[in-house]
Amino acid sequence: MKIRIEEYDNWLDQELEKALRPTRSKAGKLSDDARRALDEARSFFEELSRKADGNLATKKDPISYRAARVVGRVARDAISSIEKIQIPQEVSWDPYKVLRDNLSNTARSLRESRTNTQREIHGLYLLDMLSFSGIVERIAKVGEKISQFLEGDGENLQRAKTLTGIVETIHQTRLELDEKKKETVELERTREALSSVVKELSSEMEKITSNDALKQVLEIEKELRKESREFRTDTLTHLRRPLRKLRDLSQRGEIAIRTEERDALGEYIQSPYRSFLSRNSGPYLTPILTNLKSALASGKMGLSHRKTTRVVVQLDQLTTTEHLAEKQSKGRSLLGQRQRLLHDPNCKNLYLERKIVLKKIEEGKKNELQATERLHLAEDKIKTLNRHFEELLIQAESKTKQYLSRDVQIERPRLSK
Repeated sequence: MKIRIEEYDNWLDQELEKALRPTRSKAGKLSDDARRALDEARSFFEELSRKADGNLATKKDPISYRAARVVGRVARDAISSIEKIQIPQEVSWDPYKVLRDNLSNTARSLRESRTNTQREIHGLYLLDMLSFSGIVERIAKVGEKISQFLEGDGENLQRAKTLTGIVETIHQTRLELDEKKKETVELERTREALSSVVKELSSEMEKITSNDALKQVLEIEKELRKESREFRTDTLTHLRRPLRKLRDLSQRGEIAIRTEERDALGEYIQSPYRSFLSRNSGPYLTPILTNLKSALASGKMGLSHRKTTRVVVQLDQLTTTEHLAEKQSKGRSLLGQRQRLLHDPNCKNLYLERKIVLKKIEEGKKNELQATERLHLAEDKIKTLNRHFEELLIQAESKTKQYLSRDVQIERPRLSK
């Protein structure tokens, strides 16, 4: 039998109602039995409590007085225990399991209480203790009946719970699928909007950078970055660690260096190429290298012979050739050209505007990437939910056939992608 998923829930309720009718009838009778047993027990212990209170007021001998006090306490405890037991209002597995457990535990507790009480009352309240035993056994018997019910016909309640649990999970999964689908639509819309903004900004960037003067500025900056990399990796390739060592020794006073040279040395360590081109610290590079050479010769640098040899060779190349002067001249020339170009207000405004647009593009791309990642996560979640949804439908069909002997085929809805 084929059935639409929207109809399966109501159909299952009707089928379970028919299948569980005999079971619910038995459960109702057991509830009545439990209620009668508990009402009878409550009445008995209330009467026993009143009797004990009366004896407390009239009995003067210690044994009778003590027995009345013990019996009164036991009766009140029993009433409290009985009143905590709730008779199920609906016929389902869990409430009846709780009732069974409560009845069994109460019967066991009352048995122990009766045994302990008999030891303390020295043969008094003999008839009451016999009635006590009967009350306990009736409670225990109802608990046993409910236990047998749960192991027999009550299994139908557990099966119904399983089926309704599957149906509930199906509904929850569909809701989650719908929510994820809405989320993917929103994320896709957000991603497209961000992509559109980035494209607009990129077009704006192209217009800005079409200015000839600005193009020259950007080419100069590109060349300066290249020169900076070469200066750090080639010119100072073996000198960075020795220069830091020279600074440390000079700060400790182990090597004498003029204050301005030490300050310039610190700048070279922090920002080599910028310091090299600077009018303030640039002239000090050659004296710094000369000081480094002297420090190496003094043996205070603590470098290995091999390392010292490499450093000395490089120092000789830098201090005896025009390499540094040429590098410095080229860099300063590039900086001068850049400065002259940016002196033009239009070029400067375009340059600043480009920086703002570039930052917006970077932020836009970052946000677009985040939206794309969230979209992929949502799509993966939908795939997982779709697989789980199909598994639940198969399980529902299988359990329906197993528990209700009805061969159903639930029509699949169009799954979210």
